[in-house]
Amino acid sequence: MNKKNHKRFVTCVLANFLVHHRGIDRSKAFKMAHAFYKAMEKLAKGLVEFYYLKDDGSIRHAHGTLCDGVSEKFDEWKRKQAEKPKAKEPEGESAKHVIKYWDVDKEAFRSFKAENLLLSNTDKTDLKNDGERV
Repeated sequence: MNKKNHKRFVTCVLANFLVHHRGIDRSKAFKMAHAFYKAMEKLAKGLVEFYYLKDDGSIRHAHGTLCDGVSEKFDEWKRKQAEKPKAKEPEGESAKHVIKYWDVDKEAFRSFKAENLLLSNTDKTDLKNDGERV
């Protein structure tokens, strides 16, 4: 599957999950799924500044990455993980739609639901004035 088709597939799967399991309207679900895909691409390439809605309702401002060379502690963790046997990924539909990232400020892993992504550093239009999701 080429990159363009993979992006379409991931976006459609997440959008359908949001529509059928979270009750979000289709248009908003596709916007949210697209933002999720872009955020995951950016995290893999370097340091990303973004905001998301925490479970308690507060908004978190985060600086995260999944890229080597940005944080020494992340690189150290990654080296240790490479030595261990591969752990089983969490199963279930909702586990697939969680963004896991290395928080460079807290120097630890954090995660949040894909539908709670509010804004990334290059997508200034994603966050509305009232803090509503995409």
